[in-house]
Amino acid sequence: MDFLTLAENVSTRQMLRHLGVVEEDNQHPGQTLGGTEIDESRPLLTPSAEAELFLLASNFLLYVAMIIITTMVAKIYFPESLERGRASQEGLPRSRSYSLRMVDGVEISEDDDYYASDSDSDGAIDEDEVLGSDGSESDQGDPSMTDSWRRNASGSLLEFDQEKMSKTEVLRRLVFCCLMLNLTFVTWGILQERMLTRRYPRFTGEKFVYTYALVFTNRLWTVIFSGLLLLYLRPKISRTTVIYEYSFPAISNMLSSWCQYEALRYVSFPSATLFKSFKLAPVMAMGKILGNKTYPQYDYMVALVIGIGITMFMTTTDDISLGYDIYGEQVNEAWTGIMLLGFFLFFDSFTSQWQSRMFQRHRDMSLIELMFATSAFSTVLAFITLVHSKELYLAITFVIEHSEIHLHFFMFSICSTIGQLVIYYTIKNFGAVVFTLIMTFRILLSIAISCFLYGHKVTGLGFIGLMLVMGAVFYRIKRKAEGQQLVKWQGINEPEQGKELLHEWHEHGDM
Repeated sequence: MDFLTLAENVSTRQMLRHLGVVEEDNQHPGQTLGGTEIDESRPLLTPSAEAELFLLASNFLLYVAMIIITTMVAKIYFPESLERGRASQEGLPRSRSYSLRMVDGVEISEDDDYYASDSDSDGAIDEDEVLGSDGSESDQGDPSMTDSWRRNASGSLLEFDQEKMSKTEVLRRLVFCCLMLNLTFVTWGILQERMLTRRYPRFTGEKFVYTYALVFTNRLWTVIFSGLLLLYLRPKISRTTVIYEYSFPAISNMLSSWCQYEALRYVSFPSATLFKSFKLAPVMAMGKILGNKTYPQYDYMVALVIGIGITMFMTTTDDISLGYDIYGEQVNEAWTGIMLLGFFLFFDSFTSQWQSRMFQRHRDMSLIELMFATSAFSTVLAFITLVHSKELYLAITFVIEHSEIHLHFFMFSICSTIGQLVIYYTIKNFGAVVFTLIMTFRILLSIAISCFLYGHKVTGLGFIGLMLVMGAVFYRIKRKAEGQQLVKWQGINEPEQGKELLHEWHEHGDM
């Protein structure tokens, strides 16, 4: 057997067959090809899927072991760091009484899933709990102290008073949000595809394969961004949380980012972008598991239609098939990308659900503090992963040797940071429904630009699948927006913002 024949057979199983390391005919009877026996059994995973799954599992176990060991050391030598304090009562509600209100003639509880049906918003701290059923201040302490706490938690830089602004001024700010959200996220997506799927230099160089370096860069900038917000807004630091509680969403958030970056090696960017629209299904499943929550019937129908549309799009755009080669191995490795995107949805839904539980349990915790602590854990873990996998030096060397990627890395991180700031600003001032409309348009724009720049082909059936997904998403937006004025010339409903912000941040902020 010549070397060229051996080199063409990249999998271990095929190499062993050509080298003659095969079982006897009487042990595993099967067909033969050129004197080489062919095993009729089909493997469960492709070699690439096995490698990705092994890397994912090993890193997950590494993070869990590190958290356990660190907690044990802290328990022995620094026990006071693990003691749970008591929330300061200054400016915070002393009780959790859920008020009732009328919606379309139906009396519902404030903790019901009315506005955002994705359950990752339900557990978040709800500022409406400081109000009685008649809208007046209940037994919560001095109202001025509550107002002071709210100002400290949100600040004045990132919000404006619509009651004091004209219609033209409000619309001008809305247009600004539309432009900035689309500019930052579309640019971020284009750079993501360029960095992970194209060569440096173009056509003749090598690909950037160090996805954890991107995760580390994003989380580092998020730490800087949220740290600056902490310094400026100065929210009260939570006394009831224990530091290791932030590590769980940090691990899942980091792994979800790694999975979506790594999936681009196997599926196209338009398919990966559209696949994220299916996030509703795992969010509902995780809500059932962690919170035993219920959802409106139309959410299940929307998830089903989105799944059908994504299937139609990906089977034609990425040419996904169920075929096997003569050795029983899958020909199309796009299934590896689908597996990674599935893990992305799983980890991301766990992150949002866990953070919602933290908001529910710790009333003195602000969103900025949660973002800072989670990103700090993710930054440290991503750096350790780069060192442990010996990719830190390789990633730095790659960046130094290829000057073209310098601007890409910088713009990628800047778009990620500014994008998160604009998300906060948009939801804070215009609400989740307006934000969802903008981000849905962003999905269409990102897919169109990616197809134009990188030559992705969308067939007629794929286009129908895309329209099915978008139709289902817009229908869900319509149901969520029933009875609401999307853009108001007076202040928005402040109590809903805490729930909207956390929910929409995870559903559309794919950082």
